[in-house]
Amino acid sequence: MIVLLALRVAHAELPPPDYDVTLTEAAGAEVARIGNELDATTAETFAKRWMRTFGASARVTYELGLVWRLAGDDAHAMAYLQTAVELDPDLAAARYDRGEVRLTAGELPGAKEDFDAVVRLLPEAWPGWFRLAQLAGQADDARGFERNLVKALRLGFSVPAVAQDPTWRGFRRDATIGPVLERLVLVYQGQQALDTLGDGPG
Repeated sequence: MIVLLALRVAHAELPPPDYDVTLTEAAGAEVARIGNELDATTAETFAKRWMRTFGASARVTYELGLVWRLAGDDAHAMAYLQTAVELDPDLAAARYDRGEVRLTAGELPGAKEDFDAVVRLLPEAWPGWFRLAQLAGQADDARGFERNLVKALRLGFSVPAVAQDPTWRGFRRDATIGPVLERLVLVYQGQQALDTLGDGPG
C-alpha cells in the first residue's frame, strides 16, 4: 500500500509531457511507419511537408535518414543524417547511424568520431562500444579492441550476432586480434559463441 501510494505521488509530480516533444515524436514515428509500409520517397514527402509547417526537426530528419538507409540508399541517408546531427549533435541515434554509414564507406576517422559520441551519450548501451572495438581491431590496436569489447560484452553484446560478418570472422583468424577475441568470448559467452566465428589463427 505504501509503495502504491508512493508511485501515485511520484506520477502526480511528473511534469506534463512537452507538446513540441510529443508532436515531434509522433511525426518521427509516422515517417518510420510510412517508410516501412510504403516507401522512402513517400516518407520524404510527408517529412518535408511536416517540417514546412512545424519547422526543422532533428528527430524527424533522423527518421528520414534511417528510412533511406533501410532502403539501401546510403547517399540519401547520409544527407539527412548529416542534417540531423547539425540540428542536434547530441542525438545519439543519428550519431550512431551516421557512424554506420561512414564505416561502410571506409571513412574510419569520421565513424570513430560518431561512435565516440554515442558512448559519451549512451555509456550503458553496447552498440557504440562494439563499433569502437571493431575500429580498434581494424587498426590492429589490440589494447583498444580489448578495452572496448569488454565494455560491449558486459553491456549485452552477443557475439553470434556478428557470426557472418567478414570483419569479425577476420578478427578471429588474425594473429594479433584473434587471441584477444578468443580469450574474451570464452570468458563472457563460452565456446559455442566463439565457434560461430570460425577457426582461430592457424
